[in-house]
Amino acid sequence: MFKISHRLSYLLSLVLLVSYLISSPAYSAEWKLTKPESGKDISLLIKGKKRTYWKISKEDSVVMKVVGPCELRILTRMVLSGKKKEGVYSFETYIDGERQPLTARATQYTKSAINAKFNKQRLGQSRSIIYQVPNGEHEYKFILPDKAQQTVYARSFIRKEEIKKVNYIAYLPRAFPEEVRIIINEREYIYYRSSNDRPIELEVIGPAEVKCISRLEFDCTMHGSQNYRVQIAENDSILLTSFFKGEISSTAMYNGNTNMVVGKGDVIFFNVPDGKHKYYISTPDQNRSVLFRFYLPETDLGNTFSNGTSYTKK
Repeated sequence: MFKISHRLSYLLSLVLLVSYLISSPAYSAEWKLTKPESGKDISLLIKGKKRTYWKISKEDSVVMKVVGPCELRILTRMVLSGKKKEGVYSFETYIDGERQPLTARATQYTKSAINAKFNKQRLGQSRSIIYQVPNGEHEYKFILPDKAQQTVYARSFIRKEEIKKVNYIAYLPRAFPEEVRIIINEREYIYYRSSNDRPIELEVIGPAEVKCISRLEFDCTMHGSQNYRVQIAENDSILLTSFFKGEISSTAMYNGNTNMVVGKGDVIFFNVPDGKHKYYISTPDQNRSVLFRFYLPETDLGNTFSNGTSYTKK
């Protein structure tokens, strides 16, 4: 499913390109553990150290009161049933009472996480999601869907205080099915088209944080807002699936003749651990076409790009 067509093999020798720098605010403070307003607490042993989590199920919700601007990070672990080695779970998020798109994650069994009370319970590796909290006080509620049979444990962190500018650099995929040029506010940007059976291949040396912008493409049969998903996989494992509601953009258009219309940009951040990693980015939805563009913080690039090409900062 995640193999790239042989027609794209020539792209494997392409170097990473720096098209331009963009500035984006980022939080320089450390993550601080924060306690929810409500929820059932659970004690887990993570690599032998006691950590407090909160239970999320279809009966139990976790509610957070957060004062922005800040970042809210929710770390989740799935309880695996029986002797399963992996699993997929999802949870609902309500921000100030408004339901958000479903969040789905895939996980694998880990021996480093143990329930302090029920040591036979099998827990999955942690997965996280970050929310950008705007000004003022806001309520975040997390609960599993009505039909969910799983249990998820959650832990929350806040990052606030000093805000600094981070330079993001446009990052070229290792291989991609097709290049598309988009005009946004009279400036041209290069995006990469992907579909269900044509993923984009991205190679990154971690630790790093990848910023991914996705845009749904609309054809003449699509009217109003359209749901779509973005999926990120490594090897044969799906790391995350993000749900979005695509809407037609009022500022972006194709550079050239086409019967398609560009959607608004949706943003995904995902962390890359130490070492070299190869990711496959696509949509699992049939009959959907999505455009992608990728960025890395300049500080995550170091002195060498993932393909071995040296970079000298000008």
